[in-house]
Amino acid sequence: MQSQNLDKQKEKKFKDTSWDFRNEYTKSSNHGFHTYPAMMIPQIARRLIELYGKDKKVLLDPFVGSGTALLEATLHKNFKKTYGIDINPLALLISKVKTTLINPQSLWDEYHKIIKKSLDDKKNKKQFQKPDFFNIDFWFKPEVIRDLAIIKQNINTIQNKDIRDFFLIAFSETVRNVSNTRNREYKLYRMNQEMLKKHNPNTSKAFREKVKENIYSMENYVKEKQNCEVNILAEDTRNLTSIPANSVDLILTSPPYGDSRTTVAYGQFSRLGLQWLDYSRDEVINIDKICLGGIPTKDLENGLGSPTLKKTLNKISKLDSRRAKDVLSFYVDFDKCVKELHRVTKKGAFICFVVGNRRVKGIQISTDEIILELFQAKNHYKHHNTFIRNIPHKRMPKLNSPTNKSGNHAVTMNEEWIVIIEKQ
Repeated sequence: MQSQNLDKQKEKKFKDTSWDFRNEYTKSSNHGFHTYPAMMIPQIARRLIELYGKDKKVLLDPFVGSGTALLEATLHKNFKKTYGIDINPLALLISKVKTTLINPQSLWDEYHKIIKKSLDDKKNKKQFQKPDFFNIDFWFKPEVIRDLAIIKQNINTIQNKDIRDFFLIAFSETVRNVSNTRNREYKLYRMNQEMLKKHNPNTSKAFREKVKENIYSMENYVKEKQNCEVNILAEDTRNLTSIPANSVDLILTSPPYGDSRTTVAYGQFSRLGLQWLDYSRDEVINIDKICLGGIPTKDLENGLGSPTLKKTLNKISKLDSRRAKDVLSFYVDFDKCVKELHRVTKKGAFICFVVGNRRVKGIQISTDEIILELFQAKNHYKHHNTFIRNIPHKRMPKLNSPTNKSGNHAVTMNEEWIVIIEKQ
């Protein structure tokens, strides 16, 4: 019976290049406020809302990341309320700022004050407080540290919290752009010596350009945003959240593809920005550890109800039992999320997941099928479709070397699977 169900599921899985959105602009509205790893592009969120959210009122993104789904929901007339959950403080701040209406004139007024004061402070060689976090001189040149510190001191004088947060997001983006990290990387890798010699960023200019870009976006958002309440929750979807039971009628999310240590390092990406935003070292370095799958399981015993996962773990464990435990730990945590999402959704709710199917030890893990089976193990979910799309814009190489041996290359994730299920 289980194999028949799997066959039926695979019949509904097909490649659809109309989901690629190749060459489309992905920074419309406030979507370009701040980069973030593995961002869902707004075109996907918008289309899923149009297809499955026509009569829906409450949207939840349980792994909110950069807030793409929430922002798109606020632009749609149907939604009255949205929830976004994340354990990463930077994700929460980005999502909050992107979905908060602020009078653009107030932003321009503060912008001119900050820029003038920062330029004056620099010209007059005013004393500044250098942040005290580990390895700051490794990641930033002395003049960059000086300019960032001056800008940050002036942002901190802003009284209105929403406006202050707006400038802190532009500041955080600037921090990464002027740091000594290699371009187009999410993990922290320092430039080599040759690159460092040529790296002389104009910090003040980078900040000015980013702020102006974001204010122009806010001017458009003020005209577009609908009457939708936004709730950003610093909670963990693995646990009981503050969202009422049976209240959500559309879940739209792009969850992690696996544990942060071996896939997308959200904590590493966020580290420099959060440290400049005064988060402690312990808060910052623990992000990847407390993400899904951060703690490996002791063995491979589990009762998760996914035949696909069981077969996959058997294959990986024959090659490397430790890595198989890493894989299982992610899905053990994900199943906890499934239980909470089951609690908060209404009957008839659609659940849309945009996932990547990673490889471990050369074996592809069909996350789309595993997630579907975890939901269907509760016997309450109908599978509608799984669309497979190409990823035209990747901030990862098309090939990598998983064994770090020359010539031993494997294809990274160049496709995504969009899974649509309905609570019965």
